[in-house]
Amino acid sequence: MRLSRRDFLGASSAIAAAFGMRIVWRDGAAYARERDDGGLPIVWLQGQSCSGCSVSLLNSIFYATIDDLLVNTLDLEFHSTLMPAAGPLAIAAAEKAYRRGGYVLVFEGAVPSEGEYCELWPGLPAEKGLLRYARRASLIMAVGSCASHGGLVAGAPNPTGAAGLAEEYFGTRVIKMPGCPAHPDWVVGTIAGILATGAMPALDAHGRPVEFYGKLVHDHCPNLQDYKDGIFAKSLGEPGCLFELGCKGPRAFADCPGRRWNSGAAGEPGYNWCIEAGSPCIGCAEPEYPDGMSPFFTFPPAGQAD
Repeated sequence: MRLSRRDFLGASSAIAAAFGMRIVWRDGAAYARERDDGGLPIVWLQGQSCSGCSVSLLNSIFYATIDDLLVNTLDLEFHSTLMPAAGPLAIAAAEKAYRRGGYVLVFEGAVPSEGEYCELWPGLPAEKGLLRYARRASLIMAVGSCASHGGLVAGAPNPTGAAGLAEEYFGTRVIKMPGCPAHPDWVVGTIAGILATGAMPALDAHGRPVEFYGKLVHDHCPNLQDYKDGIFAKSLGEPGCLFELGCKGPRAFADCPGRRWNSGAAGEPGYNWCIEAGSPCIGCAEPEYPDGMSPFFTFPPAGQAD
């Protein structure tokens, strides 16, 4: 399903604001619960991350700008990077959301098995905080490769014991949106679909929305004909298929070829993406990234058949 920017704002406003309702999940089904303020409540926590997925979200254009999202659609109750409050005031906002419950919990970054390596804020280890806030969440979203499957943080030798979110917390299925970083459309589009339909999106075997992760990069690559004709680039930036330079497109599922990155206007695809810019796909949205996709620029790619 693809919503226009107007459809997205209209649907979200109608469900989350105009009727003063919030979407809440129970036993895999959605129901609405009254709330005394508008907007879909979001609690965004960050574990072991570079904040790249948060920065990516700020580039949202296709469905709605970040301004539209924060003003008209979402009630961002806590986000340590984006919220104006800091310190005790910010923590108090997160705790208020926790007591109310029913929020969408977004987690960015990996989760270390040892609490000393990462805290959400002083005194609250990342893993303990995730489990605590998951208990009262209506929906849980893992944004980025680190949150989804461990990502770069979990790469060998993984000294912190980092991992992605489990498939399910307290009866709530986790929607995973990997990518390094995750494309803003994957995040915003998933929220748009939930607001418009009141239903969970169709997910693949790895918990990813099929709408955005259902296509093999290789099958929609602009260099596909070169691959079939045996025309391969010998160095980065050269014309031709990048398979012999380690491209993981035949093993990677994402809609990057058609969606691309850095859209300039609502409803328009982005300007460019990795392969079109002359660099091989490194499979950053796959569960085995990065170790299973390494080395990135060497032929033959590990485990990949010609």
